[in-house]
Amino acid sequence: MKRDNLITFFVLFFLLTGCSGSYFKFGPYRNAEQAEEFLRQGKFDDACESYRKHVEDRLANKDRPEWENPYFYYLIIGDIKLRDGKVKEALAAYEFAESKKIDSQLVSDRYRYVAQWYEKKGDFRNAMAILQKYQDRDPLLFDAVLDRVAKELTKIEDSGASSQKN
Repeated sequence: MKRDNLITFFVLFFLLTGCSGSYFKFGPYRNAEQAEEFLRQGKFDDACESYRKHVEDRLANKDRPEWENPYFYYLIIGDIKLRDGKVKEALAAYEFAESKKIDSQLVSDRYRYVAQWYEKKGDFRNAMAILQKYQDRDPLLFDAVLDRVAKELTKIEDSGASSQKN
């Protein structure tokens, strides 16, 4: 009889957890897992909202480790916004993460990603504007990237000027 009860318990447990036994679907990371699922489905706004809920949940958790900074997820939100072409929203998320003491190197990397995003689109002026705005975060690295972008912009402008002369 005890064996039958145990089997019934496990069958119910697996059915209730979607046969996966995933602690995350009902635990403290359910919103993060849901956000990842939304990403797989291409539902970027829903993914961002789930990550925001996850941050709220983690901040409300009194047992959260002292070293954990849930605002880290705002870097991911910014990455999603950038991937979706919403540059201003991406920058706002990165700036928010920075204001909440997320590692400065991680944040400055994101500002450079935005500049690279503009570069890939051939928008060198906006790439330079981003690099100049956030240059103080990592002057040596940003200056190197600024130099590269400025050279590319100069090439384009010079080729346009020479083609106008011909």
